[in-house]
Amino acid sequence: MTYPQDLKERTPLWDSNFPIRFYRNQPSPLAKDDTILNLHWHEHFEVIDMQVGKAVFHIASRPYEVKAGDLLFVPAGALHVGYSLEHEPIEYVAIVFNASLLRVINPDPIYERYILPFLEGRILPPAMLKANDEQAAPYRRLIRESTVEFEQRYPAYELVIKHNFQLLFTLLARQFLPEKFVAKPMPARHTEAFKPLIQKMEAQLSEPLSVEQAARIVNLNPFHFCKTFKKLTGRTYIDYMNWLRINESDRLLRETEWTVTEIAERIGCGNANYFTKLFKKYRGFPPSEIRRKQEKT
Repeated sequence: MTYPQDLKERTPLWDSNFPIRFYRNQPSPLAKDDTILNLHWHEHFEVIDMQVGKAVFHIASRPYEVKAGDLLFVPAGALHVGYSLEHEPIEYVAIVFNASLLRVINPDPIYERYILPFLEGRILPPAMLKANDEQAAPYRRLIRESTVEFEQRYPAYELVIKHNFQLLFTLLARQFLPEKFVAKPMPARHTEAFKPLIQKMEAQLSEPLSVEQAARIVNLNPFHFCKTFKKLTGRTYIDYMNWLRINESDRLLRETEWTVTEIAERIGCGNANYFTKLFKKYRGFPPSEIRRKQEKT
């Protein structure tokens, strides 16, 4: 299947012998519900280690509220997005890695039984492990030890990280494989259908799609479309469209000399007064404030 490139995360080229990266994120949300992780997907696995603050991440249509110490596991190919829950500092580490990190040339029967089902997507790890869950402590220790190794680049850090992730998936298999832990909250056909829709929404902000038009693209009636869209992204269709508009307008205010009226037309608002009200609703201040701050710097 061809995936929309606008939503596919551009993972930097990495060493095929060590396909893993650790990203420490310290977003500065302006208010509750601000986006701290843009909606995207990639062909790799991801682990999110929440370290400071509170947030909600939507993974393959399900919301997970997290706080410091919680862990999230994102399956390969799953759409995911994150929002702040409060106006407070947030910090999390996102670990993105390819299945080849754990593959071996000549897998033995034990490897095939315990590790391969996770790498092939036949068994999914738990979507979330809570900080107060004693059974999560070994996973958190392995992940944070690996994060330090990656950031400090100690000698042979690659071997330590590979070892830790082999052990991580071995422990996951020990705890979850016997129960055949599989969680597929939404049929894959729905998830895949929404990827090109969101690409289209991003590509034509000046001519936004109506609910009816969007519903037709994913082959749903408007009622079920609205329910499914909210479940997938955590926002209503209109709210998500407005969020896209405001994000783009914020960029245009900072990077161009266009007037507020020109920007309003560019993002499909048309009316500058309506655009100003919408911007203030999502950002907490009028668009003119961005230009005013730029003039001072």
